[in-house]
Amino acid sequence: MNQKGVEKLGDKWLYLTMFVVAFALSSFLPAILAAIVASIFNSATPGAYQLFYDDIRNNDMIDYASTTIDIMTIAQFAASAIVAVLIIVFLWRMLARDFKDFKKDLGYNILSIFLWFVVLFVLSTAVAIIFDMAGLKDTAENEVTVQRMLNSRFGFLMIISVLILAPFVEEMIYRKFLIGFFEKTLHIPLVISTVLAAVIFGLAHDTTIYVFQYLPLALAISMSYAYSKRNVWVSIGVHFLNNTLALILTFAGI
Repeated sequence: MNQKGVEKLGDKWLYLTMFVVAFALSSFLPAILAAIVASIFNSATPGAYQLFYDDIRNNDMIDYASTTIDIMTIAQFAASAIVAVLIIVFLWRMLARDFKDFKKDLGYNILSIFLWFVVLFVLSTAVAIIFDMAGLKDTAENEVTVQRMLNSRFGFLMIISVLILAPFVEEMIYRKFLIGFFEKTLHIPLVISTVLAAVIFGLAHDTTIYVFQYLPLALAISMSYAYSKRNVWVSIGVHFLNNTLALILTFAGI
């Protein structure tokens, strides 16, 4: 599908199509690429593929071998990069329009990014305090996965993913596409669409009690998108600041 094909879909079906395609690729492509990377590793280190397969079958991230983490890190980076490139290739006009609007009110938008980041930080701190009072000391499995990938031999790829690829890809999927689908196709009001997108974003990262660790991030970023007249570069900025702080705290051991 070229740029003209994208435009022919129209707003009603464009956002649904883009969400389904991007979400599916983000969900399944890492696993497919991981199998390929494991095979490549196996040619250099016999037994690497079987080790990877056994770890995935046991599904216990804490006990994953370092080789398995290396494979997952490379696959996750490659998958995110592929999705990001596809979004840019097919939706560059949409991105360009938002960026043009972002530059028109540059000072206001930059201020909005920092203000929503403060809101995010306050909400996240409040949730952390509540968790601590409730005696919930663990973290979401997704956080454990990210931390192990950051400490792997290919941690530099994960740094790029966390700082650049994840904010861009996830904001396009869960803000631009998903909220657009709710509004344009289902005709759900923006406020409700914003909340629904935040909840789905949280559930996509964790389905246990620790989903509440993601809701402050999801709500603040979704609101930043809505209040910036649906400008995805604002929400990308907030997401980037959040991930930057998280990365600094991780490497600082806090």
